[in-house]
Amino acid sequence: MPVRVLKHPIRRPVVAWVSLVVLVGLVLPVVLTRHWVQPEAALVAYSFGIRPAVRAGPGYETIRSTVRVTRNVTVPSVGAKPARLDVYRPVKPTSKALPVLLWIHGGGFISGSKAQVGPYATMLASSGYVVASLGYTLAPEARFPTPVRQGNAALAYLRAHASDFRLDPSRVFVGGDSAGAQIASSLAAAQTNTSLASELSLTPAVPSGDLRGAVLFCGLYDMDTVAATRFPALRTFLWAYTGSRDWASFADLDDLSTTRQVTPAYPATFLSVGDADPFQSQAFELEAVLRRERVPVTSQYWNGTGDHLGHEYQFDFRTPQARQTYTATLAFLADRSKAGS
Repeated sequence: MPVRVLKHPIRRPVVAWVSLVVLVGLVLPVVLTRHWVQPEAALVAYSFGIRPAVRAGPGYETIRSTVRVTRNVTVPSVGAKPARLDVYRPVKPTSKALPVLLWIHGGGFISGSKAQVGPYATMLASSGYVVASLGYTLAPEARFPTPVRQGNAALAYLRAHASDFRLDPSRVFVGGDSAGAQIASSLAAAQTNTSLASELSLTPAVPSGDLRGAVLFCGLYDMDTVAATRFPALRTFLWAYTGSRDWASFADLDDLSTTRQVTPAYPATFLSVGDADPFQSQAFELEAVLRRERVPVTSQYWNGTGDHLGHEYQFDFRTPQARQTYTATLAFLADRSKAGS
């Protein structure tokens, strides 16, 4: 009796399941990212996280041996999760308390960490500063103005523990890179603009006379014009940070625009951006507002040089331009540390 052979008895179920998996893999991420920011933010955050933030130059290991670090200092913050600080100080004791710089890392509000800028904080500390690197709560878990409030809490904590860290509470600086520059610029504005402080429900931690300066690298400062920069993944960053997919209609957008919050009391500012950075125009706009309000500005630009320096070129110390900007930053800090002393 002939045996009947069934050909590919499981072909249709297999094809159906494979098709379903492919369909879900291709369509579901699109659907989610159109209506829910978390998947899109996670993908962008991962791409940021796998790249080193700072590329130290020759001699860094020797520099590192001159600095000690106190990691993960807990900073309570009203209305937000506690922040964390890594505090960098020179190993060699000094007879005088040192100026302090609170640094806020970048990463599009959704990525990055205080540890990623550790080499830069180490370099600054080796030059005679107490540098506190802020670990703030990232978006979309926390939205504006949580990081600003955490930054303000960190400033208050540092001043309250000045003797523990041998820092001078009358010589305070804030600084940041990329999204961290935006947060730092807002934090500086909140110390010097009572209306903004009220809007953000915070009490300024530093008297305006003690806030000696702001160091801002490649940030975004004007929400009315930033979309025109076409910075990659900008919509994802601002969607996550504001909680609004249509971030341009965010109710508190003016509070995010440092260009709208500058007063004559705003601290002296060091601005730097690369000539191939989409945010170059943002630095120009902030400088124009600062000068209009007669705020002292020191800038390090490369427009017209043809160097093609991209976003966060300041942290690639294999290049002469990064080293030049670092030298200029130290000169600014030294000058402002002496001002009014």
